[in-house]
Amino acid sequence: MINRLKLSKLNWRSKTAELVVRPRYSSKAMLISAGIAGALLIVAGGAIYNHGMNMAGFDRVAAIHRQDALHSELEHLRSENHLLRAGLADAQRAVQMDQTAYRQLDKSLRNSASQIVKLQEQVAFYQDIISPADHIAGPRIQALRIQSLPGAGQYRYRLMLIQALKHQQTVYGRATLQVNGVQGGKNATLTFPGPGSKPLSVNFKYFQELDGQIILASNFTPQSVTVRVMLGGRELDRTYAWPKL
Repeated sequence: MINRLKLSKLNWRSKTAELVVRPRYSSKAMLISAGIAGALLIVAGGAIYNHGMNMAGFDRVAAIHRQDALHSELEHLRSENHLLRAGLADAQRAVQMDQTAYRQLDKSLRNSASQIVKLQEQVAFYQDIISPADHIAGPRIQALRIQSLPGAGQYRYRLMLIQALKHQQTVYGRATLQVNGVQGGKNATLTFPGPGSKPLSVNFKYFQELDGQIILASNFTPQSVTVRVMLGGRELDRTYAWPKL
């Protein structure tokens, strides 16, 4: 009787209670499972991404090939650019050398031309003394040159006198320069050498060069220069335009 009661109580408990059996896993097994699950997710995600890109018309393999081709083209362009820069540098050096040679040649030609001009002037000068083109004998005013000096209104002149054809007699006299211009809105003439200064003495048989200094006031504008040479009872004169200095 007692055994039956115990059995009936046991049956009642089995009906009202639930027995749960929970297996226990080790940490290592859990990590492996998590790793496998993550790898499956990555693979699945990549497959889904590639499938989506393919569906959208994107070919990953073709894109990789295109990228490689672009890299190759870029390297080719860089190499070509380097060669072009090197060629440009060589060309610039050649041009500089050519320019240097050109400048040297131009300088030599200019010097040669300047020497030719000087020689021509000397030949003309002696030609006028020995055998002038007009065949007129006697003293004459050959040339007048004026150059500027440092300082406002200061100039230097060089006057050349010659005697053509006949040179038996020495020429004596004096010379003056008259600078014609405008001063204070009026015509004015300044004489050099001025009053009280030593006159320009003329004394030559073939030629003579006379030089001196001209000082003009700041409000004087020169326009021309008249050279006068007094030779006893004879007078020579010649007018030159004021040079553009």
